[in-house]
Amino acid sequence: MRTVIFAIFFLATAFGFFLQYLTYSRRNAPLPENVKDVYDEKSYKKNQDYKMESLRFSIVTSIISTLVALAFLFFNFHHSLYAFVSEHTSNLYLTSLFIMLLPMLISSVIETLLGIYDTFVIEEKFGFNKTKPATYMLDFLKNTLIVLVVVSGLLSLFLLLHSLLGNWVFLAFFFVLFAFVLFITFISPLLIRIFYKLTPLEDGELKTKIEDFAKQTGYKLKGIYVVDASKRSAKMNAFAAGFGKTKTIGLFDTLIEKMTHDEIIGVLAHEIAHAQKKHVLKSAPLSLLDFAIICAVAFFVVTMPEVSQAFGFAYTNMAFGIYIMFIMVSPIMMLLQIPSNALSRKHEYEADAFEVQCVGADVAISAMKKLYREDLGNLTPHPFVVMVEHSHPTASQRIAAMEKVGRG
Repeated sequence: MRTVIFAIFFLATAFGFFLQYLTYSRRNAPLPENVKDVYDEKSYKKNQDYKMESLRFSIVTSIISTLVALAFLFFNFHHSLYAFVSEHTSNLYLTSLFIMLLPMLISSVIETLLGIYDTFVIEEKFGFNKTKPATYMLDFLKNTLIVLVVVSGLLSLFLLLHSLLGNWVFLAFFFVLFAFVLFITFISPLLIRIFYKLTPLEDGELKTKIEDFAKQTGYKLKGIYVVDASKRSAKMNAFAAGFGKTKTIGLFDTLIEKMTHDEIIGVLAHEIAHAQKKHVLKSAPLSLLDFAIICAVAFFVVTMPEVSQAFGFAYTNMAFGIYIMFIMVSPIMMLLQIPSNALSRKHEYEADAFEVQCVGADVAISAMKKLYREDLGNLTPHPFVVMVEHSHPTASQRIAAMEKVGRG
């Protein structure tokens, strides 16, 4: 069993490195004709340098993360933690949380240390970073606290339901995960406020245009907010998050600064289209399939004594079994993300078409090119990487589709 788990771990890791190699192989790919005007010669050189530096850093990060995870498994780190904490308490909840959360915390600290280089060296070098060290560390603490609370809550609930339902807990958790995702979607605007300051958009021409546009499309606004993204990055974005009473439109202040009012309306039209066309609901069957597979694999892995025993435990340890489950399920999830991303790309085309119908092809394409230009977006990703990993079509594909819609 130990050999099987290591084999699956190496298979998933090797595939990830293969995708990074494919990205590297496209470093000198020619620009498609319809996006050649996104960059001039100087800015394209900057784009290429940024893309390669980011890729090299991503490879280094992947190697370090792989070695850390491998060390946890090879040296039976979870069992050592279990043996240590068992000397002080036999409480199932405390021992389970300890052996689950401490490795996560160690990995998180390592990723944060690596992230410091990414933020304050690479992003700084290319003019994106606006984050102060204090803000960076505060974000790390907030993110860590949220993750610890969520993981602790879900793991404790799992153990509680297992004590009540036995192995039927795996079926019950299918519905728990679905309800959890709905809850996170509902409170997403509140979560955003933990990291960003959202200020109501001031009265004026832009706000009037957005309100008029929302009325025309039948999108009921609960609020239009300016997000102080410039305190962290120069990159641009916008969102339409939440549903019902939490429905919120957010505009990054960097977006407002660099785009025309019509282009901003176009970007919002794209975001609103996802809500109007119920793309989240249409994606639900694939999400439910993901949950079902996770719960099915969890049932076989968590309840199998050989899994825990292969790494030093005398009996089945549920918390450790859940950790191993995510390793065992990773190749399956890689395959499942292919149709999931294909559906997402289809939805992006639909949202782009809606944007063109609202503001015209010229404005929509102008906004798209400006986003890629200002954010140094990758215009030549490898087709296989797009198929496996990208939830959005390439800029060239989206612009071609916009031009087709514009021609009627």
